[in-house]
Amino acid sequence: MRKLNLLFLSVFAVISVGAQQIIDTVSVGAGYANQQWYSLANDEQGSSPKNNWDIAFETSNQGSSIHINSSTGVELWVHPTAVATDFSSLDTTGISTWSKLYNSNQTWETGAFNQVADTSNSFDLGWGLYNMITHTVEGNRVFIIKLPGNVYRKIIIESLAGGDYNFRFASIDNSVDVSQSITKSIYNTKNFVYFSLLNNQLVDREPVSLNWDITFTQYIEFIPSAYLVTGILHNKDIESVKVQPVVDPSSYNGWQSQTFSTNINTVGYDWKSFNMGTFQWEFSDSTVYFVKDRDENIWKLIFTGFGGSSTGNYIFSKENVTTVGIDDNMKNNLILNVYPNPTTTSIQITYHTKEANTNIKLIDVTGKIVLTKNIINQGGLNQEFIDVSTISKGIYTLAITSGNNTSTQKLIIQ
Repeated sequence: MRKLNLLFLSVFAVISVGAQQIIDTVSVGAGYANQQWYSLANDEQGSSPKNNWDIAFETSNQGSSIHINSSTGVELWVHPTAVATDFSSLDTTGISTWSKLYNSNQTWETGAFNQVADTSNSFDLGWGLYNMITHTVEGNRVFIIKLPGNVYRKIIIESLAGGDYNFRFASIDNSVDVSQSITKSIYNTKNFVYFSLLNNQLVDREPVSLNWDITFTQYIEFIPSAYLVTGILHNKDIESVKVQPVVDPSSYNGWQSQTFSTNINTVGYDWKSFNMGTFQWEFSDSTVYFVKDRDENIWKLIFTGFGGSSTGNYIFSKENVTTVGIDDNMKNNLILNVYPNPTTTSIQITYHTKEANTNIKLIDVTGKIVLTKNIINQGGLNQEFIDVSTISKGIYTLAITSGNNTSTQKLIIQ
């Protein structure tokens, strides 16, 4: 990983915090060989080869999503007529006409195995039906899965009972026939536990879910048909928004006017495009992304480089434009960010307060108040724009008061 600090807004006094823009490079390796998990606050949290698994099982208490590894070419079909008792005598005639199943590109809660669920039946999970009497999910569909190397297996998720996934997979001719069980609770700090059908091996490959925000990976998008892309998906409980067009992404911080989405592919893949004329990757110069983490920090992302399959490098800038959660003692009233600083015409103040009213003052070096403004807060995070175009050049103290708390920061007007 390579990093460069581009900007630090210096601050002073009792409780004041600046913003820092960082350029980072995250690599998944040549040929996109790996998957990387990343924390916006703490950088890389883990990496694993993309080809060491075939199917993945959701591990949360209520989770029942089962995914396939599309990045290595794994494909899945549901047999149109077979039930559990047909497993050994399964006929795959006509498989070329069956519809392929894919993981959702918008939520982790719907994997390829869940896509055939009857949406009018809330007990139908796709691969099985929830039994209200036994409180188990009973497998009722048989699937055909194609693995790397053109290897075919039939597979049935027999049950989810007592927190255990029980499944069976076999070769079409039954020369290979394996039953396996996975206990969810062992891996419940992760989103998924993984399994290699080729190697008959359980794979614990991802970091603790609470430790990462986004993952650099390959997944299926529908543009309009299924197509493997290289991009970014965000974690559960993370929200994001794409803003385009923006005249100057480097200075744009208008995240409060945006509607954030829980769709995991909001950042996605289309921040880049390949120019077939120049054979170069190109990037939109009018796009910015905001990502809200679990602590409600807002991170601004701008993508500036991509190495393609030769390096697998993603190059981007990130900036915490709220700096929420740095110190719980500061949260009553905190200047989170003042931008730009120095300034010539106006400033954007981001602050956090639980009070209903806030007073903003600008004080010169002699102690004279040259500007004052009273604000009715929205609660929690707030953003206020202040026009300073008529104020003389110099060094000032910006003071924010809410209730009994006052926060100050130095402001330079040029």
